[in-house]
This record gives sequence, C-alpha cells and structure tokens, in this order.
Amino acid sequence: MSLPSIAALHPDRPDELAAGAAALRDGRVADAVSAYDRALEHLSPDGHPEQRGAALLARGLAHQLLGDTSRATADVLAALNAWSLARADWASSAMSDLAAALSGAGNVAADAYWQAALRLAERSGDVALQAAVAGEWGRHAARAGEAVTAVALLEKSAELGRRAGDDAIVAKALVNLARVELDAGRGGHAMRNIGEALARDQRGDLRAATAGLLIDVAAGAFNAGDTAHAELCLEQALSLSGGNDRQIRERTLAALGGLARARNDYAAAARYGEELLDSARRGGDLTVAAEALHDLGRIALLAGIFDAAAGRLTESVVIARSLGLDSLAASGSRALAEVALQRGAFLRALGYAEQAVVLSIGQDDLEACAATLLLVGAEAGRAGLDDVARPAHDGAAEIYRLLERDDLAQILAGGSPLPADVNDTRTDRLEAGLEAARSVVNPARPGEGR
Repeated sequence: MSLPSIAALHPDRPDELAAGAAALRDGRVADAVSAYDRALEHLSPDGHPEQRGAALLARGLAHQLLGDTSRATADVLAALNAWSLARADWASSAMSDLAAALSGAGNVAADAYWQAALRLAERSGDVALQAAVAGEWGRHAARAGEAVTAVALLEKSAELGRRAGDDAIVAKALVNLARVELDAGRGGHAMRNIGEALARDQRGDLRAATAGLLIDVAAGAFNAGDTAHAELCLEQALSLSGGNDRQIRERTLAALGGLARARNDYAAAARYGEELLDSARRGGDLTVAAEALHDLGRIALLAGIFDAAAGRLTESVVIARSLGLDSLAASGSRALAEVALQRGAFLRALGYAEQAVVLSIGQDDLEACAATLLLVGAEAGRAGLDDVARPAHDGAAEIYRLLERDDLAQILAGGSPLPADVNDTRTDRLEAGLEAARSVVNPARPGEGR
C-alpha cells in the first residue's frame, strides 16, 4: 500500500518536476534531464527557490547517472545555494520525491536522499511531514526487502502521525507495517496493527489493502490448522472489499468457498461460488468464470446433484478450452467422467477421461488422468463392460509407463486380453491398480487437478 505522494502537500510544484521524477523512476534519464531543463526555463532565479533547488538537484542526479560528473557537481552546488532561501518543508518534499525515484530504480544512493529528506522535515518542525517522509521511506525499504529498517521507519511514522493527530498517516503506516510483519511470520502483531489501522481509516481509503492483508492472514491461519480464525478473517475481508475492489472480493469468495467445502458445507460453498460467478460475469472475466463454474460443478457432484454438476462442468470446459486453459479443461473433463459414472454412462465416462488425457500438460494432470481412467475401468469392469474397462485400464497403464512409474505400470500389466468369464480376476486386478493409483492422487477430492 503506497502512501500518498509527499509532493501532494505542495500543489505549487510545476508539472515538469513531476514529469522528471517519473522519468527517473522509469529509468529514462535523458528524458528526466529534458524535463528539468524545461522546469528551470520557467522558474525565476529570484522568486522560486524551492522549485529551482528541486529542479537543479534532480538534474544533477540525472547527470550523475549519465556519468557527467562536472555538470552533476555544478547542479548540486547551485541547488544548495538556491535552497539556502527555501523552506525546509518544501525542500524535504522535493528530496523525498528524488529518493523515491532512486528507490524505484534500485539505486544504492537512495538512502542518503531519504536521510536528507527526513533531516529537512525535522528542521521544518512539521511533525506530519516527518511522519509522511518516514512512512514513505519505510515502504520503499520494505519493497527492497530491508525488513528491519522498514519496521523501524514505519513504527516511527505511526508514532509521529499519532503525535501530529493525523489518523490517515498513522493508518497507512500501520498497514505497511502489518505487511512486513505478516511476511516475517508475525501474524499476531500484524493483526493488532490491522485493527488499529481500520479504526483510524475514517475515509475508508485503506479498505482494499486491509482486505488483502486479511486474506493472507487467513491463509496462514488455515495452514496452521486454525480454520475458525481463517474464516473470521475472510468474512471481515469480504465486508471490507464491498464493491470497490472486484479482485479482492473474488479472492475472498473463492477462499470462503474452499473453507466451506473443507467442512463439507456444500450449501455455503455453492452460495459463495454463485457470488463469485456473478462477480466474474459482471466484470467480464472469463477465466474466473470458468474456475467458478468448475468449482460449482464439483460441489454439485459431491452433493449428488448430477444434472447441475454436468451443466456447470460442461460450461467450464467449453470456456477453458476457448481460452487455452488446458489444465482447467482437463480437470473439468475428469470431473465430467465421474458424473457420467454416477449416471451409469460408462462409455461417455471413458470419452471424458480420454479427453482429459489429451488436454493434460503436466505430470500432476497425467497422474490424475490415470487415476480417473482406473476408476472408469474398475466401475465398467464391475458392470461387465469389457469394451470400456479394457481401454481405460490400458490407457492408465500407458500413462504410468510414460511417467516411468514402473511400480504402478507393473501392477496394471495384464498381457493379452482376458476372457470374458474371468470377471473376478479382472476386477481384482483393476481394484489393485486403482488402489495403487490412489496412493498418487485421489480422483474424487474437491478441486482435483486445479
């Protein structure tokens, strides 16, 4: 979460200075020099010490990056001379912009500029500006992976913001601090800072960023086995996301649906899935729509509602194939094979299972396809349908040979076709192969192959 530009505190800054800083951030150093040249052409040497100092220092930095040391030195000296008449708060703001531009370019000199900006802010006596500079520096330090520096600066920013009575600065510092703490595995500290940030975020500017943090806290809680806390965080994230950030809302709905499936609450899972599908369709996001349809189809399959499962899964596969999402289409095809088995349509189940093989692009997909083929073969074998059971069985064996899973391929190896009157032997061999495959992948688990 980015703090607002410190330059926004000073709307009298000419556009050319902003253009120069943007060019530096993008690495367009020559363009930056041109922008600062234009700025200096329009600034009076006597009447604009702040702007002239900023433009001169920035142009000196650009010359330094281009290797022109003499021009860089001349510009820096001229900037210092101009700033001898400038307000410290204005100079601090300009210095912060340069430090941010350097941080974006990964330049090691950025810290020197941040330190100068903070010292100038302290000299100005403006506590809110000090808080803003410390917070912005802390955010850049966090992005650079300097966690210790980031924590110190963000805590300083929050404390200064409290002293200045500026809830917005405090809240933004705390959100950034929570992200650093969460990345370091200190979820408890992160939650405390999130709570205070929400209490101080009176305008709701940080709702989306906080919701994203809560989703990550929920993931950590779920991985630690605390599903109740995970669900609480997700519900809070959902309430924060509202209709303003579709991506955050959809991530939250997908996670809540996954939790509901994990506790076998298919009604809740379907409700979250329908909300996700509706959001994706309104947003025109076919990828998310295909994923939501896939999950809704699996939920219906688990709940025994086979007509709904077939409809949702078929639509998902059609969209996935049109978008080139082969892995998702393969997963949907495997699920359709399971639906067909439940309906007793064994030949159709084989067709879907073989379609999944064609669509599979990785080892995990192929292993799942082998298990699905074994399931089709076992069920068809029980029904005495050799014309389905044998190609399904042989297809699974071929996949395991392709994957160099000789242990499983050997179990499935049966040589010449079996006579029709040895159903028990055939079924035993298929069951043994199916059990072996289940040691690799469970074809009936929610969201398999995803």
